Amino acid sequence: MNKAARSLLFLACLVLGGFPAAAGQEAAQGSLGFPFQDYRLRNGLRVILSEDTRLPLVTVAVAYGAGTLREKPGQEGLAYLLENLMFQGSENVSPLQHVGFIQKVGGELNATTTFDKTLFYETLPSNYLALALWLESDRMKSLAITPAAIERTRAELIQEHQERLASDPYLESFAQFDMLLFPDFVYGHPLIATGLEMMSLTEADVLAFHSTYYVPNNAVLCIVGNIDSAGTRELVAKYFDSIPPGIDIPSPPRPVFNRENDAVARFVGIPAAGAGFHMGFRLYPLQAGDVYILRILEYLLLEGETSRLRNRLLRRDLTARHLSGALDERLSVAALKFFCLNNNAVMVGRSQKAILSEIDKLRANLISQDELNRAKRRFEMDHLNRLSTRLGRALFLVDAAFNGRGLEELGGELNKYLRVSPPALHYFVNKYFIPQNRVVLELGPK
Repeated sequence: MNKAARSLLFLACLVLGGFPAAAGQEAAQGSLGFPFQDYRLRNGLRVILSEDTRLPLVTVAVAYGAGTLREKPGQEGLAYLLENLMFQGSENVSPLQHVGFIQKVGGELNATTTFDKTLFYETLPSNYLALALWLESDRMKSLAITPAAIERTRAELIQEHQERLASDPYLESFAQFDMLLFPDFVYGHPLIATGLEMMSLTEADVLAFHSTYYVPNNAVLCIVGNIDSAGTRELVAKYFDSIPPGIDIPSPPRPVFNRENDAVARFVGIPAAGAGFHMGFRLYPLQAGDVYILRILEYLLLEGETSRLRNRLLRRDLTARHLSGALDERLSVAALKFFCLNNNAVMVGRSQKAILSEIDKLRANLISQDELNRAKRRFEMDHLNRLSTRLGRALFLVDAAFNGRGLEELGGELNKYLRVSPPALHYFVNKYFIPQNRVVLELGPK
């Protein structure tokens, strides 16, 4: 995929070996707010359709269970390499012609690789739906992987990665922090490491990875937009039903983490003035319902200018010049992560103490219902805004499929977030936000 059309999402996560049964299932609109159909083809391809007739547009998303957690030691970068090779031509499509076809009809497209999947998506006028399905099916069944394409693509990726490292002094620290936070190779290694691992990949490695994971029974096809469901089913069958399935893909192994007696703290030098740090709390193993509490906690601490940490570090104490963070879910393990930039080491220490102080307040006292409700309202608005677009809805449905959730249950999920109570939040923070779960990576000049 060319540089302009490629998106890198280092996120910061169940691969498709364990989809819930969904043969010919159709859900009514209900509390989810929109209709959808969920079924499988004979070759195992899971298909999700959702009609949205507000605009004459359609989004087509194809996701494969081919993320970094399927790589073996020494294969770092293999999934990312395959993502880009998927644009290097197939039986009926020349290299990068996929991009040209979509852009020629006024469409937009992108692709990304995460820890659990590789995702391709395009939004285009709905009368060109057949074009998108033909393009996606052609590379699913007849991708052209040649030694020349492998050499050319990985050389470009490594060069771009080195350019990003040179232009962003903090970029490498995100990968280093993840390896500390998730010290299990399967769950913690980066999308692309030094590049040496990618250079050592053989043609046999690439072909084996592709033939194992880029198959219909390890994929989800989601179509959202101005479609006729019956006609779309016929098109999907026409283009995808004859593609042979691959082998059964087992679920990935559960992570193995050694629990420290105290917080894990490290320092790494960076080629920049100033200072900063990453801090995260690893939450494992998550119990049923924990993710709802954790997401609301993320909003309490980080989302919005009046959230606890942004208000304290950026507005009140003025100890930080940048603060960001996110919830990172990786199957049975999750982490709440913070990234902070400061002017010097003194401010690093003060900012860390401020973060821990706010967490201690949540541990010691029940949060007020008013503050909790404000966080819930922000979350609800973001959730509904995401579902209001074709692309947002498609990615939401794909994520739900990869997480192993039955789509018929999604309508009640928002209420589960909104029912989080002060006592539940208090119990959760006391259970998980302890020194043994904390990891800190401090940054400073080399």
